[in-house]
Formats: sequence, C-alpha cells, structure tokens
Amino acid sequence: MSDLPGGGSTQSDGVQGTPPQPAQIGEIIPNALIALASFLCGIGVLVLMLWKADALTKLGLIGKLYYIVLFPLGLCAAAFLFGVMRSFARYKGQQYGGTLELGGPIVAFVLVIGGGFFLVPPQSTFPLTVYVHGEVGPHDLVLRNSGRVFVDLDGDRQSRSVGENGEAYFPAIPDRFRGQAVPIWIDAKGFESTVADQRERVDGGSLYLKVRRKSGHVSGRVQDQNGNPIANADLSLVGLLSHSDESGHFEFVIPGEKLQQEMDLQAVAPGYKAQRYKVVPDANELTVTLPTAP
Repeated sequence: MSDLPGGGSTQSDGVQGTPPQPAQIGEIIPNALIALASFLCGIGVLVLMLWKADALTKLGLIGKLYYIVLFPLGLCAAAFLFGVMRSFARYKGQQYGGTLELGGPIVAFVLVIGGGFFLVPPQSTFPLTVYVHGEVGPHDLVLRNSGRVFVDLDGDRQSRSVGENGEAYFPAIPDRFRGQAVPIWIDAKGFESTVADQRERVDGGSLYLKVRRKSGHVSGRVQDQNGNPIANADLSLVGLLSHSDESGHFEFVIPGEKLQQEMDLQAVAPGYKAQRYKVVPDANELTVTLPTAP
C-alpha cells in the first residue's frame, strides 16, 4: 500500500503481499463466454456496415455505427483481460468529498470507448474532377473556359468553372457523400446536359458529364385571313416537318445542331397560298396567315 497525492492510494501485488490464487475453471468460463459474445457482436456490426455500406452512407449513419462497435469491443477487452487473463488493477482515492474506487474491468472498458472517440480522425474529404464533353465522346471538348458545373450535396450547392480542358475541379467533397449519386448539371450558354435531372455516383477521382447544344422551340397558329384556324397545314423548318392540329396550333423542337438565330418557316395548305416567314427560336408564338388561293 502506498499513499498518493490527494489522499489516494494504490494497491498491487508485491513481495510482501499475498499472491493471487489461481483461478478456477468455473470462474473463467463465464467471463470467456462474455468476451466471446461481445467480440462476435462487434464483428457482426462491422459485417453489417460492410454489407449495407451504400444504404448506411445514404442515410448518414456510417460514422455513427462505428461508435456502436466500441461498446461490445470494450466489454470484450474488460471480460478477457480481467476475467480470463486474471489481470488486476485498482485505484482508490478521495474525490469530490467521497471515495472513488475503480476496478480493472471498468478501466479497460473506458479506455477502449474513450480511445475510440478521441482517436478517430476528423471527417475527411476527397477531390472530384468533372470532365465536360460533347456527344461525340470524351475528346469532344465543346466547352473551354466557359460555363460552370454544379453539384448538389444535400442542399449544399457547389459550383466550379469549366477550365481549358473542359474540366471542373472540386477539391473537397465531404467523405459522407462517397459512393452516393448526387445531382449534377451544367450551366453554360447554349448548352445543356443530355440527361434531365442527371445524378452521378461520386467516389473520388473523376467522372464525365455529357452535354449538348440546347434545343430551340418554335410554335404558333395557322389561320386564314378571317382568323379561322386551318387544320392539317404542312409546315417545314430547317428540314423538320410539322402539321397544324384542329385548332391550327403547331410546334417545332429544333435540335441544337440545327439551331440558328433566324430561320425560314414555310407553311402550305390545300386551297391556300404557301407562305414563308422569318422566325426566331424561343420567341413568342407565331401567327401564320394563309391567303385563299385564287
């Protein structure tokens, strides 16, 4: 027995003390079973984390389950060291007006749990490079130093400019998004993603974002000189064909590669003279008036 500062004392086996008695097998087996069960429980949680890693990551639980593993592992260490190996340690001292006594098993348990909490590294990040390219393939660099790429990380929208080689570099994506499919899109004049509401899986490294020229729209109504709708009128625009419906309405969706600032629209219908109009895509609806043929 030796005194410690603060009124505490430690007790340990020494030359003059009574040596500990050999443990009986009946005393060891229950502790060994507790240690084994705790160890298997911890391994089970680890297997669950690996098996359902994608689902747990999407739910944001992958980091939290790590701490659950510490409890069975701490219990396993305590039961094995002090129940099976018969290790022994005890601290006794005066604390906060009372007597504090800690036995070996609880010390081991606290060390495992506390070590797991305080020694875990802070949340890490990973870089992501997005390469923007055209419909021909990854080498079709349709955007150079133009436009921005956006990613939506659970409401945290990040954007980066497209560089000389069509790349957008995100240096620090939070690690909890690794393996998840996140919304990603391009904001560039005259271009759009080929997939609406596109989502891509991010796992570090790089990914490729295919874009195309934005399509244009031209719509309107075909009527006679009295304002009555003309149905089944034939309309053509940059090689595309359309027909007016019963109300005289028509519409063109013009692929980006055929889009021009100003285009020629031709309209013709039986019993009426053909007419040509200069049209601008994505403008107001056009009124096409066909005069009656003589």
